[in-house]
Amino acid sequence: AVCPRRSSAGGSEFDFERPPVLDGARLHREVPAERWCVTRVDLAQLRRLAARYVAEGRVAPTELDPFSASDGTVGPCIHTVNAQLIMPITRRAGGASWALMLHPEGLLCDLFVTHGWAEGIFEFIDKVLQSWPPRAHSAYCCMLSNPQCLDISGMLGSPRESPFARALLAAPTMLVVPNHTSSIYSRVWCAYEAFLAFSGHKEVVTASAPTPPLARHVVCMSLLIVVVASIGLFVFSQYAYDIALIAAVDSFVLLGCIGPLFMASFLRPGELTRAILYVNALCSGFAFGWFGSRAVNEGDRIKPWSSG
Repeated sequence: AVCPRRSSAGGSEFDFERPPVLDGARLHREVPAERWCVTRVDLAQLRRLAARYVAEGRVAPTELDPFSASDGTVGPCIHTVNAQLIMPITRRAGGASWALMLHPEGLLCDLFVTHGWAEGIFEFIDKVLQSWPPRAHSAYCCMLSNPQCLDISGMLGSPRESPFARALLAAPTMLVVPNHTSSIYSRVWCAYEAFLAFSGHKEVVTASAPTPPLARHVVCMSLLIVVVASIGLFVFSQYAYDIALIAAVDSFVLLGCIGPLFMASFLRPGELTRAILYVNALCSGFAFGWFGSRAVNEGDRIKPWSSG
């Protein structure tokens, strides 16, 4: 592999400001397409670089992609990143693809990434890194594997002999990266890649976004349960209820505790699931307050645990 040149800011990452100049056309003639690959480290490095370019205004919103520079979750779409980051850097490096710019000898493909180009760069990389199969080392990803500054129309004359097909046939796994904008299968190439993967009996994995840290939400839900239970215990213990009302409230409380958990079990992790779990915490606090007040009213005290 190319020895990374130190950047002016220090460190050992590849110097994208002054990349080594390679003969891109020759590299893509000599290195088989199934070796035009990048690693997880390369993708993480690209994410940091894209974030820096956005912060510096070097990747800027366009009329077709009016992304917010403060959005660190989705980011500029792949088309924008390709035009404003990938192409300028690889052009300075002699026209090779991003993958061969970093690894001129190539890396054998064992993961094929299919995506629609409509997704944001942060959305895309986060999903790929989150869902990267443990045994995979090198991935073919068209935006990074194909030379964006060279004319590759001649390579696409026969779809089955195209770089896409050759890389996919070499990889045991295909990673499908959905996006928040549109179905990736609105692109003909993605549909063809799905056909090849099915025909070749490849393992197909759908990428998912990283789940947000749960510790803060668990603490908030626990506090919510304690607060609601305390208020409920104080309020409900002031009154006596008839049997019919108790039975009705019992049913309501049990439904409120079980229903949200049942609904959440069918949903993917996300904001809606989190909201449902907060509702469950609220109902659980209500349940503690309600049943605790009944114990108080009925004189059914729970004795402290003792070892004697």
